[in-house]
Amino acid sequence: MILIDSRIAAASSDDLFEGGNTVAGWWKKLLRIDLSRKTITVEEVKDVVLKEYLGGSGFGAMWLYENTRPGVEPLSPDNAVVLAVGPLTGSRVYGTSRASMITRSPLTMTLFDSTCGGVFPTYFKRCGLDALIIQGASSKPVYIYLNEGCGEVLPAGDLWGLKTKEAVLELRKRHGFNCSAVAIGPAGENLVRMASIADDNGHAFGRGGVGAVLGSKKVKAIVASGTKTVEEAKPEKVDEMLENMKVRITWNPYLWGALRNLGTSALLTVINDWGLLPVMNFSEGFSESAEKLAGEELTKFVVGRRGCYNCPIACKRVTKIGETKGDGPEYESIVNLGSMLGISDLGDVIELNHLCNDLGLDTISMGGTLACLIELATLNKVNIDLMWGDSEKVKALIIETAYRRGIGNDVAEGSLRLARKYGMIEASVSVKGLEVPAYDPRGAFGMALSYATSYRGACHLRSWTISFEVIGTPNLVDRFSVLEKPALVKYTQDLAAVYDSLLVCKHFAVEFNEEPLSSLLSAVTGLDFSKEELLAAGERIWTIARLFNIREGFTGRDDVLPPKLQAPLTKGPIAGRVPPIQDMIKEYYSVRDWDSQGIPSRKLLDRLNLRCRL
Repeated sequence: MILIDSRIAAASSDDLFEGGNTVAGWWKKLLRIDLSRKTITVEEVKDVVLKEYLGGSGFGAMWLYENTRPGVEPLSPDNAVVLAVGPLTGSRVYGTSRASMITRSPLTMTLFDSTCGGVFPTYFKRCGLDALIIQGASSKPVYIYLNEGCGEVLPAGDLWGLKTKEAVLELRKRHGFNCSAVAIGPAGENLVRMASIADDNGHAFGRGGVGAVLGSKKVKAIVASGTKTVEEAKPEKVDEMLENMKVRITWNPYLWGALRNLGTSALLTVINDWGLLPVMNFSEGFSESAEKLAGEELTKFVVGRRGCYNCPIACKRVTKIGETKGDGPEYESIVNLGSMLGISDLGDVIELNHLCNDLGLDTISMGGTLACLIELATLNKVNIDLMWGDSEKVKALIIETAYRRGIGNDVAEGSLRLARKYGMIEASVSVKGLEVPAYDPRGAFGMALSYATSYRGACHLRSWTISFEVIGTPNLVDRFSVLEKPALVKYTQDLAAVYDSLLVCKHFAVEFNEEPLSSLLSAVTGLDFSKEELLAAGERIWTIARLFNIREGFTGRDDVLPPKLQAPLTKGPIAGRVPPIQDMIKEYYSVRDWDSQGIPSRKLLDRLNLRCRL
C-alpha cells in the first residue's frame, strides 16, 4: 500500500494571475504516481500552463510532450497516462462533468486524448486535483483511490478478471456509494489495442486503446470520492449566464429536440437519407433497412434515461434485451455494430453493444475491425467462415477478441494491423490506424479533411463538420464545396481543443462557440479571457499535439484518407463523389501556417509561445 497526505500550502500566484481578481476553477495541483518506484508526489501546476493550456486535453498534451521521451512504446512502463479535468469541471455550468485521459496510443502510436462524462469527473475534481499522472508499472494488479488530494495504490488481485460494471460496483460498495469509479475490463487486462475504460453508467474513455495502457500498468481502476466545493469567482455572473444557457439549450432543435427526445440515435435516419451511412465496411452509403436501426425503433427497447452530472438534456438511453439491461447503444455503436457488419436487427446490436461495454471495448474500432475481418473472409484472405449479418459469430468474435483467443488475437490488434497481416491493407478503413467513425466522408467533404488531419486519427469528435454540412447548426454549408472547408476545419478543430480542455460536452458546440465559452470561463475563474485568447489556446493545443506526432515520426504523408474512401460509390445519394483531399490539405496547411510537409512554421510557434525544437 502507498499513501500520501496532500495537506500542503496553497501555491503562490505569478504575474499572470495577479491584479486583484479571485482565481477559481483550478486547484493548481496534480498528483503524480510512479508505480515502478512506488512513490506519490503532489506537485504545483504553474499558472502560465493553466493560462495557455486551460486543463484537460491541453494540459495532457503539453505534459506528455515535455515529460516523455521520443519513441516511447505505448504499452511499456515508460509511457505515461494523464487524467485531467478543466477549470469548468465541477462548476454549475451545464455539460461540464467531463474528464480527459491522455497518453500515447497503442492503436495509432499518436498522441491520444479520450474524454468521458458521467459523474466520475465531478468526483475527481472535488478531490482538489487538476490532474493525475500515472507512470511506471506495477508487478501486481492494483487500483488507485483518490480522496481530497490523498492518493492510495491498493491491491486489485480480487478484481482482476471482472467485467467493467462488476469492478465498478464492487469498488463503490467497498468505499461507500458516495464515490465514482472507472475500470478496465478483460480487454484492457489482455492489452487489446482498442480497449476502453468505463464506468457503470454507459460512460467511457472509449477510443485509442487507453484501457490497454492502464492494463499494461496493471491498473484495474481509478476511484474518486472527493467532497471539496469547486468555487466560482463571480457566482452572480455565472447565475446570469446559466439563465442564458437554459434559453439557448431549449431553443436549439438539436439539443432540446432530437438529442433530448431520442438521444444520439436520432441522427441515423438523417445520415442515411443523405447517403453518409457506412454499410458493410463502407462498400455502400445508404441502407434500405436503416429504419430498423433508427432512434424511433430504439424506443421499443428503452427502459430509462440517464445524463451526465448537471446536464438538463439526459441524452443517454438505458435499454433492455431479454433479461439483460445496459446503457446505449449510441449512434456510433448502432452503426458500427449494425450496418457496418450487415446486421439490421436492433436487438442484436443492443446485445453486442452491452457485451462490448462489459468487456471494455471501443465499439467504433471493434465494429470497424470486425467489418475488415468479414471483408477479408468473404474474399478468402483469411480462413474463417464468416459472412455479413452473422450476429452470433460476431458475438463470439467480440468475446474472443477481449481474451485474445484464436482469430480474436489478430482482431485485438485493430483493423490496420489485421489487414496488413492478411495482405489486403485496403480492407482497413482507418486513418493513422484509427477506424473511421459513422459518417462517410465522400458525402461531407469537411469530414474528409477532418479525418485526414486529426492528430489522433480518424475522429468525428475533433471536428464535427456534420453540424454545418448536414444538420445546419449554426448554419448550413454546401457539403460538396471545397473552398471554405480548410478554414472551417481549422476553426472547428481549435474550438474542439478548447472544449476538451475546458471540458465541456461537445454536443453543446452546435450552440455555444468561443464567445459564450470565454464569458463562462471568465465568470468561473475571475480572469478576463477574450474569445480570441480562447481560440489561440485551442490553436496552441492543436499545434503541440501536431509537434508530438512529428516527433514520433508522423509526416504529411499520414494526412490521408484510406483507399476505399478515395474511390466513389456506384449507387446511392453520393454516388460518384470523391473528396479532393490533396487540394484541401494543401490549403489547410496554408491556413494553419504549416509548410508543404505539414510542419508548423517558426513564426507560428513564436506567436503561440511554443518554445519547441523542430
